[in-house]
Amino acid sequence: MSAALARLTGHAGLRRGATRKGAGRRVTRAAWATPVLIVVLLVVALRLGFAALREVANVPIAKVTVNGDFRFLDQQEVERIMLPHLGTGYFMVDLARIRDELMTLPMVHQVTVRRAWPDRLMVFITEQVPVLRYGEDGYLNPYAEVFRPAIELAGVELPRVDGPQGSETLLLRQFDVFTGLLEPAGLRIARLVLDGKHAWRITLDNGSEVLLGRHDIERRAALMARLFAQEWEGERDRVERLDMRYSNGVAVAWKGDPAPGSKHRARAGATLPAAGATQQ
Repeated sequence: MSAALARLTGHAGLRRGATRKGAGRRVTRAAWATPVLIVVLLVVALRLGFAALREVANVPIAKVTVNGDFRFLDQQEVERIMLPHLGTGYFMVDLARIRDELMTLPMVHQVTVRRAWPDRLMVFITEQVPVLRYGEDGYLNPYAEVFRPAIELAGVELPRVDGPQGSETLLLRQFDVFTGLLEPAGLRIARLVLDGKHAWRITLDNGSEVLLGRHDIERRAALMARLFAQEWEGERDRVERLDMRYSNGVAVAWKGDPAPGSKHRARAGATLPAAGATQQ
């Protein structure tokens, strides 16, 4: 009987062992099946996402909105640049290229181009603002940047500045300084010139030409303002040329003969070169 019990016990142990091994195989299959399922789902999702992205990328640009306050900009030129980009896919359109093409227009100062869902381009343009004429055919903006429109800007009367290449910032700054000194005396600059020798020359809006030279130019401009406002108040429009390049005096040329008893004779030291005076 003991032998029979032993055999039964042994068979029961074998059955329990077989059950544990089967359960282990099922757990193992479940362990690797879950990651595989996740990978399959990810692949499917990515394919669907790429397909949707391709559909979006192929949506053609149908509208262009141009924003900005324009006075001189030729909007037909803007339309000419934008037209070839209509119909390009939403994500395929080259924003940098559009910006560079618009920046070639002389009257454009800054450009920003953005996409707007689902089929629009938004273009923001800042137009050039002329503050001074520059040379024969150019203009300066408030940042002392030169731009040259294809044609002269209609209805714009601005003072003119001239100078060597690279002097644009100096010209703009010095124009502002001279204007601040002269306008209180009722004098307006029509033209400001910095020549190749770095000497300054001003032409007033009444035609008077003033030579300031290279040194001490702001003090000389202040003296010029005083002479026109006080010494020659009634004769300022008769001054043809005023040379202030002397160390202790000035020289004046009048349009025609000086009027009898004109004030410039009363203070020769202030209006005529003193003996031994030198130009600077």
